[in-house]
Amino acid sequence: MLRNTTLAAFLVTVAIIVPAGWHALGADIQTDGKRLRPLQQSFMVDGTRITLDVNRSVVMTGDKVTAKLVAYSDTPKSITVDLTALHTSNYEGGRVERPWVPIDHETLKLTAAPNGGKPVETAIKLGTPPDGPALVDSFKIYVAAHDKKQPKREYGDGPDYDVGISEGYAAAVAITGWSGNNLSMSIKAVGRPTRDAPFTIAVRIKNTSGQDLLRQPYVSLATEAALEGSNEPGHEEAAVTLEEIEDENATVDRWSTPFKRGQTMVAKYRVTPSKQDLGKITFLAKAFESDEEMGPTTAGAMDARTFTLSEGTPSVAAK
Repeated sequence: MLRNTTLAAFLVTVAIIVPAGWHALGADIQTDGKRLRPLQQSFMVDGTRITLDVNRSVVMTGDKVTAKLVAYSDTPKSITVDLTALHTSNYEGGRVERPWVPIDHETLKLTAAPNGGKPVETAIKLGTPPDGPALVDSFKIYVAAHDKKQPKREYGDGPDYDVGISEGYAAAVAITGWSGNNLSMSIKAVGRPTRDAPFTIAVRIKNTSGQDLLRQPYVSLATEAALEGSNEPGHEEAAVTLEEIEDENATVDRWSTPFKRGQTMVAKYRVTPSKQDLGKITFLAKAFESDEEMGPTTAGAMDARTFTLSEGTPSVAAK
């Protein structure tokens, strides 16, 4: 097994000097965030179907995720695959697109069986924490047939990992890495979330960056992948739909009004469940502000929160 030295498993406590207002995410992203699981991916190797599951889709950069592989075949047999962790950091404002860079590699042996062989799990450390707040790193857990060479990118340097996915001999799961907040964020329900009627989620942002910002941050709200709609066939059957609620009484343009230190704002979203068997929903909220049109990001926040849906009991944030 070959591992990049930057991925050696260790736990340390360090003291570092950080900009005013920069703080690590609270427990919500690290507890409720575990519910933000990516969808299972699969590919074929010599007539054997390999499934790939990763336990999280959002992490603090530098944390670990666990990948699980299972092999399915009508005839029991052994199969070997290569798992590669990929990383890129195309931060806002960057002039050059950065290609995917391998940061970890493992060769795994699986046993295939008609109902799935014994699962093989491995933990992967995703990079190292950046030295600033509000930075998004992108990672992929990429699994392919053993010793399958990747073609070169048509434009730019490095292998083109998308080819393996499009041709069916590889699968990948995308993961977002976050460096920490310098805006304060809270995610709350307005009233009682129910599984059979629309309800409202409010995302409150406070400017704790230590400086005045040129405008209010852009805020977005999403759910776990299993509930999200898409442009794919069947998107109209999404488990929930999200719609931002515009403030009709607003007297200022939020996109051109300065966001002063200590000032707060609230973005509200209408959530409409379309499947009444939903028990809980996890929301991921993001907020970003760039003083320059193309970045870099000046201030940001990201957090997750889970709510229990019911008909007759008050809303409870599920832990």
